[in-house]
Amino acid sequence: MGIILSPGHYFGNEQQFNENASFKLNIMAYQPQTYIHEHYHENAYLSLLINGSYEEVGRKTSSGIMPGEVLFRPAGYHHANHFHEGGRCLNIEFKKDALQQLELPALLPDKMTVYKAGALDYLYRLLYFFSQDPGISLPEEYILSWLSEYTTDTIPMSLPWLPKVKAILENEFDTHHTIKSIAARVFVHPIYLARAFKEREGMTIGEYQLKMRVRKAMALIFTTTLPVADIAFTAGFSDASHLVRSFRFFYVATPRRFRALLKS
Repeated sequence: MGIILSPGHYFGNEQQFNENASFKLNIMAYQPQTYIHEHYHENAYLSLLINGSYEEVGRKTSSGIMPGEVLFRPAGYHHANHFHEGGRCLNIEFKKDALQQLELPALLPDKMTVYKAGALDYLYRLLYFFSQDPGISLPEEYILSWLSEYTTDTIPMSLPWLPKVKAILENEFDTHHTIKSIAARVFVHPIYLARAFKEREGMTIGEYQLKMRVRKAMALIFTTTLPVADIAFTAGFSDASHLVRSFRFFYVATPRRFRALLKS
């Protein structure tokens, strides 16, 4: 029959996690020669193998999983695992209520699916940012962007809601906006919003929001003498360290070094 794992529970050692109303993320570690007997999860989830290797044993087939490969396991899928070398996995669990609210079941595979290494760009970005900061608020951004790639709706030339979305992201720095929260304000489906915005602007909503916040910080560096911590708060960052990392990504230098350059 197999062991039932309730929502949010996994075998292995949980190294870090994050959770919101729609998804749970965690990184699980496994020792070499770990054998996990047949079991299944109540919720569907994605599992990205970060390092190591293991054998995925289903009731009818088995396959070796290598680093960078991603498995989608639907709810109720029976399987066992043998970690020969040990390893670590990033898991992204879909909560049942979120699946129904977002109308996701039609987009998700109905059977266990293996994605080869390099195939899912958004999940690799999520892995990087989640590893750097387990408190990251972007899991929904990357997951919905991944799912949007599987929709087939034609994006029209005219998107009347697009200027409002951009105005929200360019002016409301005191709130962290998610795809779901913006979609509710402009009355479009979150997955459609993710796909249409990326197609039209060349970046995700989260990436555009980050760009606008870094741009706001740059304007404050030029026009004020505010400390970096105050600039971070005014531009919508949770703290100075988040601003420094993001600023360096866009402009190479840190805010302090850039300000020092202006004064030299």
